[in-house]
Amino acid sequence: PMSHLSQTRQPVAATFLRHLSPRPLIIDVRSAKEVAAAKGGVAVEDSVNVPLNVDGQPQSEHETTAAEFTEKLQAAGVTLPTDAPIVTHCTAGDTPYVGRGARAAALLREMGYANAHNGGSADAIREALDS
Repeated sequence: PMSHLSQTRQPVAATFLRHLSPRPLIIDVRSAKEVAAAKGGVAVEDSVNVPLNVDGQPQSEHETTAAEFTEKLQAAGVTLPTDAPIVTHCTAGDTPYVGRGARAAALLREMGYANAHNGGSADAIREALDS
């Protein structure tokens, strides 16, 4: 998983996001509270909110596993596309620590979804896809 993390740690560039085809499934891994407060931007249209943290514990206390993330995705009713890219995001892209968006993309890659990418923040993704 660490090798995946080295690939997803930095958010992908806007030009990369813009050229993803078909339109990616966007998974917002912020907490419901962060989404409500629009931390990092209001929710991207058609995105699904699947908080990465287990029981509200920060990643520094409990790193979400692939099995836990799979369970959360299923509980949220999310069907992962096998033929479309997946873009994850949290509140911000460029952090000194490993962000949840980066970790979520790495977990998806670990689960076999090679076309999973860290989009950074909701604002960054919206800006890239809308321009």
